[in-house]
Amino acid sequence: MTDEARERILTIAEARRAHMAALAAKPSGLSWSIRHSELADEVVQVLYADLQASQQDLPPLALIATGGYGRSELSTYSDIDITVIPSDEASPVLDRAIRILFQDLHWAFCTALHMDVGYAYRLISDAPGLDAKSRTGLMDMRLVAGSHELGRQLEEALVESFEVGEFILAKVTEREQMFHKYHDTPLVVEPNLKEGAGGMRCFHCANWLREAIGERASRPSKEYDQILRIRNLLHLNAGKHQDMLSRQRQAQIADQLDVDMYELMASVVASGAALHDHYRSAREKITQSRFALSRGVLAIQGEARLVGQPDGGEAAVGIALGTLLGLRVADIAFAQTQGVRGPAVMYAISTGETTLRNMDRCGLLGQLLPELVACKTLIPTDAVHDYTVFEHTMRVVRHLENLTPGSFLGDLKDSVNDMEPLYLAALLHDVGKICPEEDHSVFGAGVASVVCQRWRLADGIREIVEWLVAEHLTMARFIRVRDIMNPQTVEEFATIVGDLNRLTLITLLTYADVSAVAEGAWTPAQDTFLRELFVRTDAVLRGDGHFSPDPAVYRQRLLRQLKSQKEDEGALQAFVESLPSYYLTSTHAEVIRLHMGFVKKAKEGEPTVELFHRSDISATEITICTLDAPGLLSKVLGVFYAYDLSVGGIRACTTMTNPAVALDVFTVSFSARPVPTATIAQVTAAILDVLEGRVEVEDLLIRKGKDPFRKQHVFKHTYIEGAPGILEIRSPRGRGMPYRFSRLIADQGWNVVAARVGQWAGNATAAFYLLGPGGRQLSKAEVDELLHRISKAQ
Repeated sequence: MTDEARERILTIAEARRAHMAALAAKPSGLSWSIRHSELADEVVQVLYADLQASQQDLPPLALIATGGYGRSELSTYSDIDITVIPSDEASPVLDRAIRILFQDLHWAFCTALHMDVGYAYRLISDAPGLDAKSRTGLMDMRLVAGSHELGRQLEEALVESFEVGEFILAKVTEREQMFHKYHDTPLVVEPNLKEGAGGMRCFHCANWLREAIGERASRPSKEYDQILRIRNLLHLNAGKHQDMLSRQRQAQIADQLDVDMYELMASVVASGAALHDHYRSAREKITQSRFALSRGVLAIQGEARLVGQPDGGEAAVGIALGTLLGLRVADIAFAQTQGVRGPAVMYAISTGETTLRNMDRCGLLGQLLPELVACKTLIPTDAVHDYTVFEHTMRVVRHLENLTPGSFLGDLKDSVNDMEPLYLAALLHDVGKICPEEDHSVFGAGVASVVCQRWRLADGIREIVEWLVAEHLTMARFIRVRDIMNPQTVEEFATIVGDLNRLTLITLLTYADVSAVAEGAWTPAQDTFLRELFVRTDAVLRGDGHFSPDPAVYRQRLLRQLKSQKEDEGALQAFVESLPSYYLTSTHAEVIRLHMGFVKKAKEGEPTVELFHRSDISATEITICTLDAPGLLSKVLGVFYAYDLSVGGIRACTTMTNPAVALDVFTVSFSARPVPTATIAQVTAAILDVLEGRVEVEDLLIRKGKDPFRKQHVFKHTYIEGAPGILEIRSPRGRGMPYRFSRLIADQGWNVVAARVGQWAGNATAAFYLLGPGGRQLSKAEVDELLHRISKAQ
């Protein structure tokens, strides 16, 4: 920068100080801001002339004021926003010239004038790709220095690439977000003069909307000038950019204007109300005007109409934009689309249930996803469903859509970078039910692959959608019937999931899918177990919770934790050494300390029956500690069966001591609630009677009207070898299944170390964690042979 240019800018800085002093002496609104903007123009013009003189062969540039600077309404400490447009990006002197210009602008505004400056470098060819925020700033652009022709070319490029529907939606959404952040009514005592309801942005946005639909922008009103005048004084008093008019600032400004503070604020509120009405009037104009929502979809008098034969993606986007703007969608059968632009459809379906129903109403959904529409009247064979497959699917989308930040699942959804694959998987997760002969998850994954190819989606998107459809029941099955406290279970689930993104997506889909089955289908217990499984699997996938098969690792860790409480070290060591590894890996140290006391009493001949209500899962945990004996587990389960308690989980442990002690924890409920107090007393007494030999469990069951010798039917089973192995069975519904199955297992000399019992697809489903005699691992052949014999005997 030359000395002459520097001196000229310092002179302008002095003029700005005088202009600010004039504002304090004679407060003004738009007229003061216009002069303030002219001083900024002089700075830009001086620097551009200096740059031209110093840089030979400099190609033409356009220096454009945008935003508030472009509207010539700079307040005292408003930012200076400048966009530089080059004519020849390939010029060898351009790069150095732009660096010099930006450095000079920074010195001039930040150092000399004490104003913040922001600058952007744009090519005219950038216009089609500009987001709504950048485009909005350029809508108010004003050439300050340089080539008029470049400014004209940029205006033409902006007009040619203007997507009216997307822009209008972006502006309306932006306003709603600001109303939520600040205040949604102008009738407030501490208003935000720029972004809140009734602030200057209401007037700006009203003009942007009017221009978008082809109307002329309104001229600033006296109410607008009043708000701008108060904002100018607010900046001046604060000594910085500030838009929240606090009571303290109100008093200062009232003193400057020599008016009563309450009278001043009444006039500010009245002006804000007028600006807010101006915005609302422009917002209503959207439903009365004609404009293009997308190629092939027009907004006409408040209705979104499909016209011609557009690309299916463009049509979907238009319907989505119309829906989000509150327009009606005509009940008119849509003509055949010409191809499908998949990414556009993915955006549309991710905007929610209302968009999808509108797409269905006009026939567009049937063309894009005929596989889903074919399920409109399809009745699920699973009796727990309240809706057809199509309606269930719409409600899955609804549950996803309604998740908002502030809860575990809402925050989880907010963490997802791209929700579109999840929405497509949600739409396709049950379409496989159209073919009842096939596993609907597997068949549906094949359909998902076909849809993704038809929509020409990227391979990565296809893979995640297929996986979600294929595995959409997996997490629900784990939280219903697997012992999620067992590290082996978590390791298995982590292997299925594979990465954190899939874990997040399947967690969200599981919640939405189950919730949409029927009212009340999603229970507090499922919510608790879902979160627990997510947290544990997340730790494994991040490498923070890897399962070690060596029980010595857990014994040493527990001993360190327990020793801190000054217990008898020898007793602690002996007790921990007596515990099986599956118990060590899934039981908290404080619980183990409690159980140590129970085991001591059991060895002295005193059994323990302790109950703890868990409101988080609407159930009761019953801990039973007594000397071990053959058939003990089935006896306890028989008592629960006798009193109509539903068993949700079993954690059975037998200490490796002499004598051996059984330490079993049962999760039970009564009519999906914790066990009532009166029933607790009866069950506790019955358990003690059975344990101490005063009552035979078979006699108790007969007295309660149950058949203790009824055979257990099994529809289907799978077995995963391990220590313990995991046997999953599906059988007829009924509270007696855990009792009957535990008897079968006991007859083989096997041990149940844990179990989860639930309902699935209209049947009872359970997972039993098994060990053979002496704690040995059971083979798949042994387990399959037992289940085969049971099946033949039925």
